[in-house]
Amino acid sequence: MPEARDQMPAALGRGHLRACHADREQVIGVLKTAFVQGRLGKDELNARVGQALAARTYADLAALTADLPGSLQQSPRTSPPGPAHHCRCGPLPGSCALVRC
Repeated sequence: MPEARDQMPAALGRGHLRACHADREQVIGVLKTAFVQGRLGKDELNARVGQALAARTYADLAALTADLPGSLQQSPRTSPPGPAHHCRCGPLPGSCALVRC
């Protein structure tokens, strides 16, 4: 199974691109899974979640899960849970927006 960092855009040479809220939430989900499995302590989880929320690029996010097994990586959602919102990131910095479908 591929490593989590192999599935992140940073591993594909796009680490300099800006991440959007949905990307941060996906990484936080991976971190929560690692906590539940005992791979991270509560303090480590809290620290990494704070770093995920402050992350600006895909490389920043990839660094937070680089030491976790790839099996924790969540598969991309085909449809978001709850209200129909998703993140659409454009090519310009700050061009991420939540879009209601």
